Amino acid sequence: MIAAVLIAAALAAPPAAPDTAEALIAEARDHLLNDEPLPPDMNLRLRRLDPAPRLRVLIFLRRAGIFEGPGWTAEMLLAAPEPVAEK
Repeated sequence: MIAAVLIAAALAAPPAAPDTAEALIAEARDHLLNDEPLPPDMNLRLRRLDPAPRLRVLIFLRRAGIFEGPGWTAEMLLAAPEPVAEK
């Protein structure tokens, strides 16, 4: 019976919201505390943010020492958000 309630709740849940700066920072913090690498799609998810929140997340990642990979150019930082691909 409990399983049926949990399944019904999961099915009734709204679709996942797009990533926000706060959600990405919280996820990165969890990965840092669990000594795990960032997800491989982090750059794509950052490119989907508006420039100001994108910069905020990148500053957090750099200061935390968990952002790896090539640097971001000014054009990349200030670019318009990439659209989310429809499934």
